[in-house]
Amino acid sequence: MNFSWQGLLVAVVAILLIDISRLMLLPADKDHRYQFVAWLKMGWNYLVPVTYIGLFSYYFFAIPVASSPDIYRSFGWMTISFTLLYIPRLFSLVGLSIGAIRSGGEALSEVKEVVISNSSGKVPYPRMSRKKFLSQMGIIFASAPVASILFGSFKGRFNFTTRYQELSFKHLPKAFNGLRIVHISDLHLGSFKGNEAALQKAVEMINRENPHLIVFTGDLVNNFYQETLGFEPILRQLRATIGKYAILGNHDYGHYSRWRNEASRQHNFDEIVKANERLGFTLLRNQHVLLHRNDETIALAGVEYWGNPSRHGNTGDLQKASRGIESIDFKILLSHDPTHWESEVINCTDYALTLAGHTHGMQMGIDYKGLTWSPAKWKFRHWDGLYRHHDQYLFVNRGLGVLGMPTRIGMLPEITVLELRKVHSIN
Repeated sequence: MNFSWQGLLVAVVAILLIDISRLMLLPADKDHRYQFVAWLKMGWNYLVPVTYIGLFSYYFFAIPVASSPDIYRSFGWMTISFTLLYIPRLFSLVGLSIGAIRSGGEALSEVKEVVISNSSGKVPYPRMSRKKFLSQMGIIFASAPVASILFGSFKGRFNFTTRYQELSFKHLPKAFNGLRIVHISDLHLGSFKGNEAALQKAVEMINRENPHLIVFTGDLVNNFYQETLGFEPILRQLRATIGKYAILGNHDYGHYSRWRNEASRQHNFDEIVKANERLGFTLLRNQHVLLHRNDETIALAGVEYWGNPSRHGNTGDLQKASRGIESIDFKILLSHDPTHWESEVINCTDYALTLAGHTHGMQMGIDYKGLTWSPAKWKFRHWDGLYRHHDQYLFVNRGLGVLGMPTRIGMLPEITVLELRKVHSIN
């Protein structure tokens, strides 16, 4: 995980725009009877934005030189607190702006008095100004996204879902008819520190599916091998009758830190490679394995990270991974980034099925009664679920862990169960 200067600029500009605009539109407070309340309002209006600008600036400089995964957790919870504070401020600003427009751009009015009549005569009655009413209504409307973020942080990110997908192929060997593959991705084990029971729950869900094959499509960690320590007793419980295979994701290379020297980065990477094996997976690094059943064979290939574009260069080599399996009729490819499928797989190879992750479904979106949407679609053409090009398929898993903000809203963590079926052509 990195926090780029573009991210810092966006955060600072957003804070300044929201807070300066709010201060310009807020009605003047002429009640100075309660000094404590006045100090609270000053802190709320001035200290909060200064604090968050300082925090974002700190993480911008601290994350690249960090030597511990703890900084990612603290950054994630800082972004949660920022979002929870600034969503109400943003809605309040919208209300204040509407009120300013409605009143012809004049300054917010003071509380007015209206005269109402009743049986006893005329009685003064205070009435809230339109702008103040709209501002407070904005805060009320902000309660829904705030509640969603809180739920996604404490419950949603551990609300593992199982998605079932049946795929049919004419050239699937008969012996592999009914092959059950559990596909998981993007564990980001640092996100499970202190929540090991949640990962244990996911492992139990996977084992209940009685898979023949378990595949993990990369991003074991956020950046540091220390994130893997202590998870052996949980992940080694995973059971598959044929085998458990994994590939590397972009975060597994340690490129999101400025290391003291290349030897330190290489040591971190080597330990992450060892961790995959220690956790029970066979790691495929531009390699393939042959899977046999009843004298029939399919191939499973896995590439190192390939991205389009890639900030740190591509080490994925599909030609190398495919060397020697040209004559195998049915092949499955593991590649972390789904952009690889369109760039080098379809129309270039005969891989029947490609499995990927990487996108997380942006960890927020809508998935309700067939309607699926996420901001991830603005970045990735293939970002979630099943895609088909002629007789070649791609499945993109949303991942089990989280990165950055520790929340999932709508795009819940996913375990994919793929069942492969043999179909016979009709002449």
